[in-house]
Amino acid sequence: MVRIGLIGKPNVGKSTLFSALTKNMVEIANYPFTTLKPNVGMAFLKTKCPETEIGKKCNPREGVCIEGIRYVPIEIIDVPGLIPGASEGKGMGNAFLDNIRDSEAIIHVFDASGKTSPEGTLISESRDPVEDIATIESEITKWMADRIFRDWEKFARKSDASAERPERAIAKKVASFGISEKQIAILMNKDFFPGKLMNWGPEEAERLATLIFREIKPIVRVANKSDAASQSFISELSRFDKRIQFISGEFELTLEKAFAAKVVDSLDSGFNVTGKVNSAQQNALAMIRRFLSEPYVTRISDIVFKVVREILGYVVVYPVVDESSWEDNKGNILPDALLLPAGTTALDLAFRIHTDIGEGFIRAIDCRTKRAIGKDHALNDSDVIRIVSRTK
Repeated sequence: MVRIGLIGKPNVGKSTLFSALTKNMVEIANYPFTTLKPNVGMAFLKTKCPETEIGKKCNPREGVCIEGIRYVPIEIIDVPGLIPGASEGKGMGNAFLDNIRDSEAIIHVFDASGKTSPEGTLISESRDPVEDIATIESEITKWMADRIFRDWEKFARKSDASAERPERAIAKKVASFGISEKQIAILMNKDFFPGKLMNWGPEEAERLATLIFREIKPIVRVANKSDAASQSFISELSRFDKRIQFISGEFELTLEKAFAAKVVDSLDSGFNVTGKVNSAQQNALAMIRRFLSEPYVTRISDIVFKVVREILGYVVVYPVVDESSWEDNKGNILPDALLLPAGTTALDLAFRIHTDIGEGFIRAIDCRTKRAIGKDHALNDSDVIRIVSRTK
């Protein structure tokens, strides 16, 4: 299952965003460390299910399928609020940061209005939100660099003496983060790193950590409280990073509650007020409608899609046992919808299903065309695939 970490200082609305993404309310309060341990919830990626082609109802093992739309579960890990110095143990320190270890991507939530201090307390005067981006992302970079460079001298001496390739040695150090030797080799080709590990210093470890969070575990910046941000801040943030997502977690939750109470007719930005409301509520809903209609605003319901599909570039693949009925060996139709990185091959899929199946790989079959495909064939989005394997 794809995991996305959610980071940010206290009081930036991270718990509110988590609630909106997962529809699970968590404690929300205006003081640091409201979240004392990671909250884990499920969001869902919507995609068209191949059941519409075969004319039979699918049986998802995880998630659900409603009227031909598959809801693929995504795990959201809400990491308790970070503050400057967390990588050195300040506040809740590394206990927080370790919770993003298994994340494929990281959503960095910050206060677009600039109304939180570096430590995460609410303030009256606005600060430049770009400063907060740099501060928090510096903490996770330092945290990763520290883990790379930990016990470095002994590690580097042993690796250099054995003539082991640097990328292979470093891959062993970061294997617990889900980073492969191939990925490390690609990163090391993007910058200059000494060939001998004994010649590395803390600077090289930090440069590698920066590349990891840029290329392998991308950080997606989400500007919460954008409804309260000045236009100058919105413009500055857009220039700083064109991929920033502007949202209002509070507005989204308010709209959710209004819809549940049948006060509005939909969750779309062009919703109509259909229930009885007073003038203050009418004005608040009008403000929400105007904000959500702004072209620069992203709906929270679209964030998971943007992270998984557009930034990570993942495709959905359906492995089955029978290429004609699209069933598994228990008669379940299209039971699994796997999210895989673009470029995943048929052999990669086989190993993802089970190591024995990968090791015994003979061929794969495209269930739509019934044609055999080789181990190096790159899978496409919505492929339905049978793996033929010589199992032990």
